[in-house]
Amino acid sequence: MTHFLPEKQLWDWSGPSYKKCTTKKKGRKIFYKCIERGDESLCVGDSAVFLSTETDQPYIGKIDGFWESYASMNVRVKWYYHPVETVGCPDSLPCIDGALFEACHFDENDIQTISHKCQVLSLDEYRTKLDSTGGDSTDLYYLAGQYDHINRKIHLEPDLVPLVEAGEN
Repeated sequence: MTHFLPEKQLWDWSGPSYKKCTTKKKGRKIFYKCIERGDESLCVGDSAVFLSTETDQPYIGKIDGFWESYASMNVRVKWYYHPVETVGCPDSLPCIDGALFEACHFDENDIQTISHKCQVLSLDEYRTKLDSTGGDSTDLYYLAGQYDHINRKIHLEPDLVPLVEAGEN
C-alpha cells in the first residue's frame, strides 16, 4: 500500500490531542478528533473517499478514529460497500449508482490514504441534493442499508423497502 501514498504528508492533525484510559500496554496512542489539509477538514463521523486503483468504484468509509503511534498517523475506518460488491442487492434499488451499504468491516490505515471528504445521506436528502446540483453526484452517496459481508446478507433502510418492492428507480 505504501506505493499509493503521497511522498509528502498532506493531512495534518487539527485540534487538541487526548489519550484514552486503557489497561492495555500495546503502545502509546495519542488520539485526535480531526485532521486538516489546507481548507479541508475531516472529523470522526465524517465519510471519506480513500485512495484506490479502481476509479469507477472508489473505496468509501466512515471515519471511526484518528491516532498517532510511534510517529505514524492512522485512521480507523468503517467501510461502505457499493451494490456491485455485495451479494443479493436488489436490481430495483433506486439511484443504484449512488447507493452504499454500511458494513461492520473495520480497517486501520495510514491517514495519507484518505483522498477527500464525501457525503453519505439518506435517499431523500440525496435526491434533494442531486436536484439542487443539477444532477452532479460527485462525492455524493446515499445509505441504502447494511451489508453483512461475512453472511452475505443485505438489510435495506426502512424507507427503501417499499420502493424496492414496487420496483421504483
